[in-house]
Amino acid sequence: MNASQSILIYSELLSNIRQVSAVCLLPTPSLETTSAVISSDSLVFTIHHNGVKASVRLPGQVRVSNPPREQKLPQLHEVGAQYLSWRLPLATTPEQHVVSTPEFQTIPWSANDLQSESPVTCRTCRAVIVEPGTIKVWKDLPSENWAEMMEFWHCHKPHDHGHGHSHDHDENLTSKGYGASSRISAQDSVGFVDLTSFLLSETDVSASSIIKGSSSSDLPEKLEGQAEVSKNGASQLPSIESLPILCNSCKTQLGVLNVQDSSISLFKWQVHVNEQIQRDIDISPTLSHCISAMLLATMARTGCSKSIMLPMRPQGQSVKGMSEEDRRKALSLLHIWVFNSNITFSSTKEARSPVKAVKVFYRMVSQDEADKLLDSMTSDVQDITLPADTIQKVIGILVSSNSLSPPKDGQLKGWKVGLLEKWDGKGS
Repeated sequence: MNASQSILIYSELLSNIRQVSAVCLLPTPSLETTSAVISSDSLVFTIHHNGVKASVRLPGQVRVSNPPREQKLPQLHEVGAQYLSWRLPLATTPEQHVVSTPEFQTIPWSANDLQSESPVTCRTCRAVIVEPGTIKVWKDLPSENWAEMMEFWHCHKPHDHGHGHSHDHDENLTSKGYGASSRISAQDSVGFVDLTSFLLSETDVSASSIIKGSSSSDLPEKLEGQAEVSKNGASQLPSIESLPILCNSCKTQLGVLNVQDSSISLFKWQVHVNEQIQRDIDISPTLSHCISAMLLATMARTGCSKSIMLPMRPQGQSVKGMSEEDRRKALSLLHIWVFNSNITFSSTKEARSPVKAVKVFYRMVSQDEADKLLDSMTSDVQDITLPADTIQKVIGILVSSNSLSPPKDGQLKGWKVGLLEKWDGKGS
């Protein structure tokens, strides 16, 4: 590692107060010659220290006193300090940095983004999972509370001002196809697009390209799991009556098979589909994009910003038969708290800076503590159930993102700070 890489710079756009924060961690104490410079276009922040320099592109253009010339910032820190920080005023108008709310987020891969008749391939090995020409149309699934909204509309039509009817005598709404227990059924040649997955008919998936898990003995424990969101309604994936679906070529878990209705949900982050606007496969939605979208959908629907991620295990499986490491993982659960749903950050450790993200606090909790948080009468925590290996990958993403800023800014009262990249419709 060369000297310039050891200078860590992290910057964040603070839209609410129209400022850009910039912090720096030096490998050695600052000198009288240590300086911070803003480029002539007011978009690049550079630290000069001990004969080396490090630069980062700022998440927003800042206002300087004498544009368009390079500006040296005043020395605000004592000589000998290693942690340096600045607050810089934004130069752009408020309209250029509109803050989006959880209700209005860009969904990774909506139906309009996808090509009809596109093949679906494994993201890992490129094996064809759904043959070209099979899916004739892509359709967005309705929001999770679609049945409740239909019930509201049925009982309170805008043009119906007479409320003399009794709800007790209404026809069973389920028989009308939109009761609270209703679910969308897969259809041949139709790809239903959920927040985090594609719902397909089993007959549309190439049988020779997948492996269906049938019992805990058939698969490695890390692949034993199903995917769903149980209470929060953030994603509609199969319940415990489902089996893992693996790629026959590379054995990556691609999704789950719902045994009852012979449908398959393929995780967006594990497969590739051609888009209307051709882009490289490397800028398809990632796990981070999907999880951040799931968390924001949970906030929009329930108002809860905190979630516990639970690993789903096959029915009847207990932790007794697990290895010590797997038992430890199963009994230590990820507690995640959305702190800011819409930030843009830059870091010398992130080559793609600036990046849009969701800023979260996270920590690991025991099963007992998770139960107390979820079961409390005043609970503000939702539970999200995902495959165990997916949760481990999410933890890895959070741990990695924690290193993008100085340690001083990476934790708060038992919580660690993490970043989950958001899908902006443009790819990474």
